[in-house]
Amino acid sequence: MKTKVYRVLQILVLLIVAILIVGTFYMQHEYPMVSFEELYFYMNNGAGNSDVNVFIKGIKDCFPYVLILMIIFYAIFYDITMGKAQLDVSLNNSKKKLQLYPFKIVQAHKKIFSAVLFILGVIIALFNLNIVSFIKNTFSQSKFIEENYVNPRNTQIEFEKKKNLIFIVVESLETTFFTREQGGSWSYSVTPELYDLLIDEDSITFYNENKAQGMKMIEGASWTTASVVANTTGLPFKIPIDGNSYHSTNFMNGSYALGDLLKDNGYHNELISSAKTSFGGIKEYFTKHGDYAIIDVDSAKEYNLTLKNTDKGSWGMNDNYLFNAAKERLKILSKKNQPFNMTLIGIDTHFPNGLVGDYTINKYKTQYENVYATESKLISKFIKWVKNQDFYKDTTIVIVGDHLSMQTEYFTKRNIKASDRYVYNCIINS
Repeated sequence: MKTKVYRVLQILVLLIVAILIVGTFYMQHEYPMVSFEELYFYMNNGAGNSDVNVFIKGIKDCFPYVLILMIIFYAIFYDITMGKAQLDVSLNNSKKKLQLYPFKIVQAHKKIFSAVLFILGVIIALFNLNIVSFIKNTFSQSKFIEENYVNPRNTQIEFEKKKNLIFIVVESLETTFFTREQGGSWSYSVTPELYDLLIDEDSITFYNENKAQGMKMIEGASWTTASVVANTTGLPFKIPIDGNSYHSTNFMNGSYALGDLLKDNGYHNELISSAKTSFGGIKEYFTKHGDYAIIDVDSAKEYNLTLKNTDKGSWGMNDNYLFNAAKERLKILSKKNQPFNMTLIGIDTHFPNGLVGDYTINKYKTQYENVYATESKLISKFIKWVKNQDFYKDTTIVIVGDHLSMQTEYFTKRNIKASDRYVYNCIINS
């Protein structure tokens, strides 16, 4: 009985090692831009209502390699043949037989070799996921924020005029799909409407050498929650290693965010999100910092918004419905005697291939191109609608991508380096 239990435990250890090795190499290959900081956040706070297709794809991709590695491990630790594989060796005029298989030394010291293999698996995981750098950076001290951050809570800010704000955060919106002549990386224009917004005389954009080279994605702002925090607080989303829960009222407790500032100056804050706001602590953050009215697929009915099945997606609602819902809410908010801040979070362009609906155009070779092309048209159509409203003259619109696309292989296959990709940003009617 003890022998059977021991064998089961040892096979379990070998399985863990196989998963560690294959899983971390897979993460390094498929998601080189995903930091361990992001993984650590989700491990501590849950993935909420994330798209299960991402996890299913990962399991499907990794399973064959885990199985092959397990067969190899099992063959090393246990004799899977009926006989012996030997080699005749001549040494000093004497012949000896060298046993090639089974591996006597491994099978005689299974515990030692199991421990060595487990340690090796952990070391591979540590370096593949940059865990060593994460731990080092977590415990290292820096005065950068102390020396550079200006706390808006302690700063006198005056409004010459309280203009409305429409703040649009779009999943993985980057300038790569602009043509090379425009400063992007594509041979043809996939998102011409977004480029037109950048070069409009009424727009401001922050860029490197030309307008298509927008923001660089930086550490501490490379995933949705972190990017939202960075864009609305001016702070990097550094996660305490003590596991402080971000599904609580303490979310970035010490920061003074855009929502806080606007609320304190009489604004109505409202968030409409295509993704369920239970994902990534988004709901807690916007509740804590500005007491936003929060609208997603779960709360739409409370605001007299009705969703048909065709309006829904794997993350919640689709972006076509998002902008239509925003129009309905803006009609109501603009009639109130109160300045408003409406934040929209779009999700259609999310990894791995984007969300397709009955509104998605089918013009290009790949689904990803069609999704980005559709998003470009949706945003442009919404902006045109806003510009035709009476409240537009007193409204500023900000459009930002939250980070670069995680579909890294899609771009590397086209010889596009990560260093040549930029995050979209555009400010209209500032």
